[in-house]
Amino acid sequence: MFIELVKSIALLLAMCYLYGLGDRLHQPIAKKTFSGLLFGGICVVGMHTPLVLGPGVVIDARSVVLGMAGLFGGPFVAGVAATMASVARVWIGGVGVPVGVSVIVLCTAMGLIYRRVHNEALLNVTPLNLAGFGLFIHLASVVVLQFLPQETAQNFNKHLAALYVITFTMATILFGLLLRDLEIHLSAQRSLKETAARLNAITHAIPDVLLILDEQGRYIEVITPENTPSMTVSAQIIGKRMHDVIPTPQADRLLTLIRDTLVSGHMHCVEYEIQTSRGSRHFEGRTQPLGILVNGFSTVIFLARDITERKQSETALRESELRFRSLLRHVPSISVQGYRDDGTTTYWNKASERLYGYLEQEALGRNMLDLIIPTSMHEVVRQNMQQIFSFGQPIPSGEFQLQHKDGSRVDVFSSHTLIEVPGQPSEIFCIDIDITRSKAAENEARYLAFYDALTGLPNRRLLMERLQQAIVNNTESRHSLAVMFVDLDNFKTLNDTRGHAVGDLLLQHVAERLRNGVREQDIVARLGGDEFVVILEDLTGNAIEAAADVRQLGETILAQLRQPYSLAKQNHYFSASIGASILDDPKVSPDEVLQQADMAMYRAKDKGRNTLCFFNPEMQQAMNRRALLETELHNGLRERQFRLLYQAQIDRDGHVIGAEVLVRWHHPTHGLVAPSEFIPVAEESGLILSLGNWIMEEALHQQARWRLDPQLRTLNLSINVSSRQLLHENFIPQTIALLENTGADPKRIKLEITESFLLQSVDGAATTMSALQAYGLEFSLDDFGTGYSSLSYLKRLPLFEIKIDQDFVRGILQDANDALIAQSIIKLAISLGLHVIAEGVETSEHYLALLDYGCPAFQGYFFARPIALQDFELHVAASNAKHVC
Repeated sequence: MFIELVKSIALLLAMCYLYGLGDRLHQPIAKKTFSGLLFGGICVVGMHTPLVLGPGVVIDARSVVLGMAGLFGGPFVAGVAATMASVARVWIGGVGVPVGVSVIVLCTAMGLIYRRVHNEALLNVTPLNLAGFGLFIHLASVVVLQFLPQETAQNFNKHLAALYVITFTMATILFGLLLRDLEIHLSAQRSLKETAARLNAITHAIPDVLLILDEQGRYIEVITPENTPSMTVSAQIIGKRMHDVIPTPQADRLLTLIRDTLVSGHMHCVEYEIQTSRGSRHFEGRTQPLGILVNGFSTVIFLARDITERKQSETALRESELRFRSLLRHVPSISVQGYRDDGTTTYWNKASERLYGYLEQEALGRNMLDLIIPTSMHEVVRQNMQQIFSFGQPIPSGEFQLQHKDGSRVDVFSSHTLIEVPGQPSEIFCIDIDITRSKAAENEARYLAFYDALTGLPNRRLLMERLQQAIVNNTESRHSLAVMFVDLDNFKTLNDTRGHAVGDLLLQHVAERLRNGVREQDIVARLGGDEFVVILEDLTGNAIEAAADVRQLGETILAQLRQPYSLAKQNHYFSASIGASILDDPKVSPDEVLQQADMAMYRAKDKGRNTLCFFNPEMQQAMNRRALLETELHNGLRERQFRLLYQAQIDRDGHVIGAEVLVRWHHPTHGLVAPSEFIPVAEESGLILSLGNWIMEEALHQQARWRLDPQLRTLNLSINVSSRQLLHENFIPQTIALLENTGADPKRIKLEITESFLLQSVDGAATTMSALQAYGLEFSLDDFGTGYSSLSYLKRLPLFEIKIDQDFVRGILQDANDALIAQSIIKLAISLGLHVIAEGVETSEHYLALLDYGCPAFQGYFFARPIALQDFELHVAASNAKHVC
């Protein structure tokens, strides 16, 4: 009987070997199925070689097998094994079938319970625990066996029970430990296999070459990335020494590195260059002791990374940095300085030396406030520096007046940027461009625009500005204000007999006498030619007393002007006629005041000259017509009394390139009303919005029709736009709607604005113009040079074209100042990339002079008068035919 039990144990040991073979299956369900079949098969075999206790009663090792199936295999494996065992037991038959199946179920269930407790880390698989588990299930099996027939049960209890419990408990311990160790072994094999697979994938995925070298420099193993030339070489060099593969100097160096790594036990790095099939390549090598001996020699892992591209990038970066530093250092016109948050100077290029006068050695280390910042700007600069360094808030770029070493001021356009390099203090770099010349040019242009170059007196535009301010001051102070219009008598005679040079000399003397003859707060201006204006402010008393003071001062001026003039070594005598107007209406405009004084001056000339006359109510009659015009203007708009005329614009070759649309009023009673009469009235009354919209719509409809005519489709159409139109809130959508409704080409439309209105709202104008420019429209600045000309307008506004005022054009042949201004405007426009057109060209002499100045386009009576649409189109056709012939 003992021998039969030992056979069962041997069968269990054989099963352990077969169980290990099942781990080679890859699919989890296949492994479990195999294990279940194995456990069940062992049970079946054991039942066919059992210890027979009696007819139909067998004793075998199924309790051990099924308990282990539950513990190590889990529910699926245990279920398969238990099913096979139950089927086999039923197949064998006999009185012990119910008890045998019960033992099968009991042992399987106890094995699964043990597995559950083990998985929850409450009970480990140890010899002691296995002993307890085996003792428990076999004692339980003995209890179940008591349900056999009484005689059989007594026989078992007497002869086999103790041996059964002891033997199979020991078998449980042995079988459990074997399966545990087998599980651990198989798990370790799987981990090693997975680790090896990962390492293999990693080593083949990295772009580096992985070498295993021994202390003699011999290649033990070479692992290279797939699809690289090195793969074909790796098999050829295994077993060779480095000195057989690479040049001796590199081999000696790398061999020293390997031995140093083995001695120190730590990783070492090296960069080296070798010749390969792809030319000279740079590598970065890293060595790490491998910790094993190969053929009796210590080994290292050598990781070689191709860093040629990185080296090339570093070289390119260094070269780029060198070029950039050289550029910053030697760029001739851009000053670059660097400063820390406390103002300490850290960088100072050559241009900074020239701009501010400090050598690099003098500037570095000093505070910017002591170098180039005027005292008045210290606090502002400190605040700006704090904002940019503390909060990263940029300092707005702009024009500044900084300080030279000699104390003089330097005009610059300055930009600033914060540079932050990790591990280094932050720095701000200032980029300054010397704009001294451009500021001087701007000042000169401003001077030419606001001052008379001959006499140095304010010109008409500045006069109007000063007069407007004087009217405001007079209203607030409740003092009286007077304007005197001074015109020399018979000045033309002097010009005709002695020439313009002598005439200019006389005007200079007159200007000096006028300045000396008035009070310090009074203003003397030259309108042009021999016309001067004097503004008398802060006159005390009422209008009658003020008039008496004006008459006294006027008589003094007349007396001074009658004094002899020494002109070109000859004495000349001249007189003047003066018209005066006392401001008694605070709502009167500067133009009206000047007009009143002008009318009074002509009255003085009518009285025989060399006298002074005051403006009187009779002169107001001419102004009443202006008021009447406003009423009639309403009727004219309602009854469509306005017509559009077209004045051709010509290029240097005489081709018609476009036209300016000009509006005319055909009054049913007064006939043709000049635009100079009704346009100002329309502006003041607000009717300019309706009139301007009608002009715009008519002009755009006409341009749309031109688009269909091959001879006219390329013509540009210039449309005058008033300030009230341009600044109106609905101007942008109305204009875009008109373009879409009419089908006009926006690229052929130029909107003309006068520079005089820019004083009202430059920012508003710029916003409107930019919005319409984005839609394709272009803008032309009309009457340039006569208003508030400023280079800043040309920079801030999206202009396409400027038009030289006809006053300058007409005077270029007689007045050197007008010629100089015209040339300056043309050169300025061309340098800024703007188109320029001269208007008011009335003679061939003017045309030829402007050609000589480089003017590219013209407009004026010399080429064509403003004419009706049909006549204009015929004129274009004739011009085209002429140039074709």
